[in-house]
Amino acid sequence: MNFYGIITNYESLICIWNYYECGTFELTINKNKANTNKLQKDNMIIVNKKDDKILLIDKIVINTTKNSKTLKVTGTCIKGITKRRIIATNGYDRVNEDYAENIQKHYLKKHMVESYYDNIRTPERDISWVKIAPSQNRGIKTVWQARLTNLHDEEKHISEDTGLGWKGILNRNEKCIYFDSIRGTDRTVNQSENPNNHKFLSSLTHEELQQYTHEQLKGRIKHPYIIFSEKKKNLLEGKTTDDNTNYKNVGYVAGKGENEDRLITVLGTATGFNRREVLIDLNNIEDPLELKQEGQKKLDTYKIIQSIEGKVYQIPNMEWEKDFFLGDLVTLESDGIYEDKRIIQAKEIYERNNITVELGFGDKVPSLGEEIKRVITRPIN
Repeated sequence: MNFYGIITNYESLICIWNYYECGTFELTINKNKANTNKLQKDNMIIVNKKDDKILLIDKIVINTTKNSKTLKVTGTCIKGITKRRIIATNGYDRVNEDYAENIQKHYLKKHMVESYYDNIRTPERDISWVKIAPSQNRGIKTVWQARLTNLHDEEKHISEDTGLGWKGILNRNEKCIYFDSIRGTDRTVNQSENPNNHKFLSSLTHEELQQYTHEQLKGRIKHPYIIFSEKKKNLLEGKTTDDNTNYKNVGYVAGKGENEDRLITVLGTATGFNRREVLIDLNNIEDPLELKQEGQKKLDTYKIIQSIEGKVYQIPNMEWEKDFFLGDLVTLESDGIYEDKRIIQAKEIYERNNITVELGFGDKVPSLGEEIKRVITRPIN
């Protein structure tokens, strides 16, 4: 955790930040420039002096041509250190009903900070400069169990299922990384007490919606809402998708046991033509209540996929990391269809004194597969 130097004249830096999982980066720079010798495996990079944007170097490739040598440095955001651990336990590491934040931090602490194998303390697995931020009991309440899975993958699944993100933050005074949960802000037009909901907006003409300023969008809501819309001309080249291909609404959830003795429960009440059935195999669960809870999580992944795609451009008072942030819920409109979506990914491209940002929108699994990219361009401050 010692400061080595500053690099400002790189050719390009591409960072992908993700709300649910670990992001990646790629830095390209001429090897002859200052401080490139500090770009070593397992060293860290702070982006734009922002302590919540920490990168961890995994790989360095030197490309040599007749006239120059170029470094290509790649790796992950600091959350990537969780890929170095598994949920090391003989039986299942279970968490009874608790807030999502406490579940996230339970596995981070037990398998990376103050490590245990079952009930046996394993200090050799600790990372001395990693700490867990105090809990604020955020997120929904649920139960969780894990065994011999990758710690990063488990944190990703908890995040996707509960809607609560996570990140690592540098503490310069303590010379450590604090892991904490994050919850995006609801900036949709459907916030409570907001008179300007989807139904209201759909009745406006192009000209009426374009004339809305950020102040007017506040209404009586807690947060000024963010809307990307063809009508406001900050969502262009839009494409909408409404897909029932993998949709299921009734699950036959099979738990522990064999043949006629196998524990089975049925979730869902749809009937007739509208009934879409699926078998959910959870053969390690013997508790009926737990079987229902875990089965419902699996059934929820077989959802209708609705997406809006297009390029997004910044307009005044709707600027990235000033008016909206990673994890926030925003409203999208295309071809008269309105949706509220979470910003789950941001790809920042730094080059030629500009930053280009592509945003990915989605919500719970499997909607991550409908990742929607928008492009925002502004000068670097």
